[in-house]
Amino acid sequence: MDIKELVRYNHSIRRLYFKALTKLPWSEVIKSRGSSFDSMRNIFIHLTIVEDRWINYIILDRYKDWTTPSPNDFKEFDTLKKYMLHVEEKTEDYLTKITPEELSKRIVIPWGDTPDTRISIETALTHMVAEDLIHYGELSDLLWQIDVEPPYLAFWRYKYNLDNRNKEPK
Repeated sequence: MDIKELVRYNHSIRRLYFKALTKLPWSEVIKSRGSSFDSMRNIFIHLTIVEDRWINYIILDRYKDWTTPSPNDFKEFDTLKKYMLHVEEKTEDYLTKITPEELSKRIVIPWGDTPDTRISIETALTHMVAEDLIHYGELSDLLWQIDVEPPYLAFWRYKYNLDNRNKEPK
């Protein structure tokens, strides 16, 4: 499996959830729901923060420069979208430059079990997507609780559409 493809699939899913959230009143999106990050907005921000932190700080050995954005700085859909697109753009720039050799490079995890806990960049990227998938499930549950059908994009469908988007039907 190509981890770059999985990261791009994650972007497609995130955009679907963003679109679903924009169909709700802002008051529903920021409403306290007792979830992992309290509101749907905060969960969505967390999804984006996870990628930003891994791609732009941990992998690049800049974790000491990381400052977690405050959910309160995101007061409308436009601010969520701007941050999402900013992170996706930086990630795409990183993905276009990474080599197979670099994917095996081992990086230090700042909160590992020991000060020198190291994992490969490929493992870090896989973890990043897996963590987001958990929170998409949480967002789905919160949407179901207010009678809104959450978005869904099977990986096979994403891949099929990607592989066939420029092919003429036979």
